[in-house]
Amino acid sequence: MTALMTAAELEARLPADTLPMNGERELDLPRITLALQEATGIIVAHLPWLLDEAGEVARPVPPRFADALTGICTDTALYRLTDRVSSHEDDRDRYAANMKLLDKIDREYQGGLSGPDLQEASIVEPSEDEGIDDRRYFKKDGPL
Repeated sequence: MTALMTAAELEARLPADTLPMNGERELDLPRITLALQEATGIIVAHLPWLLDEAGEVARPVPPRFADALTGICTDTALYRLTDRVSSHEDDRDRYAANMKLLDKIDREYQGGLSGPDLQEASIVEPSEDEGIDDRRYFKKDGPL
């Protein structure tokens, strides 16, 4: 699966010397590319509707979510590269907030119907023939 962003796009969004370097003091592109693919995988796990029939991220990403997803991909890739999520409380909170935002985006895109507990609703009309009492109207016994 192609990542949501490239290593060059990631580098442009971060302060200098943030990304890991290899022995020749160049960007460690294999590690960065892998982190971006993993970040994209995490996003797609929350938002499976981003994938097209071929299993690639559908382009263009819906415009109302594109900037948020780019930011989440940046943060998640950086977490994968630095492993700061397990050591810094602020980073853990930011990571958790990103995951909640992914869930919110999914609910908004799906019209509020999403998740493993999704069940289709049906209207049940009361019918005494089928043994379903009509309990919509309540009567009081005795005088008022």
